[in-house]
Amino acid sequence: MKIGMITILFIVILLSACGNGNDTKGANDTNGVSIAQGTEDKLKQSNDTVTSRDASWPFNKMIKFQDRIYVGSDEKVESVDGKIGSIKQLLTEEVYHEDDETSNYYKEGTGLYQITGAPVESAIAVEAAPGQYVRAVPVQDMLGGGE
Repeated sequence: MKIGMITILFIVILLSACGNGNDTKGANDTNGVSIAQGTEDKLKQSNDTVTSRDASWPFNKMIKFQDRIYVGSDEKVESVDGKIGSIKQLLTEEVYHEDDETSNYYKEGTGLYQITGAPVESAIAVEAAPGQYVRAVPVQDMLGGGE
C-alpha cells in the first residue's frame, strides 16, 4: 500500500513537471483562432526583428549560412569588409533542415558581412541597424567543438 502511494505521488510529480503552464500551442483565443496561427500571422506582418515564441530552437538568433549554423550576439563589430549575403527567410517554425541564408530571429533582407580580419568560418557580422553590426559565431565554437 505504501509503495503504491509513493508510485502514484512520483507519477503525479513527473507529469506536472512536463508542462510549464504557459503552453498555448493549439489553444484558441476568444475569436476561435489558434493562438499559434495568430502569432505566425503577426510575424509575417511585422517589419521588426522578431522571434517565434512557439518555436523551440536550441538558440535564439540562429542563422544558417554556407551550411553552418551561426548564433548572433550583442557584441558590436567595428569594421566589415563587404556584404557576403542576406537573410532570405525568417523561420517561424522549427524545421528538420533549414535552407541557407535563413534565421529564426533576423528579418528577411538583413545583411550578412565579412568581419575585417576574420574568416567567415570563425564569425560573420549581422547588420542590426543601418551601419551597425553585431557578431555571429558558429554554434560549434560556442559549444567548444570548433574546427
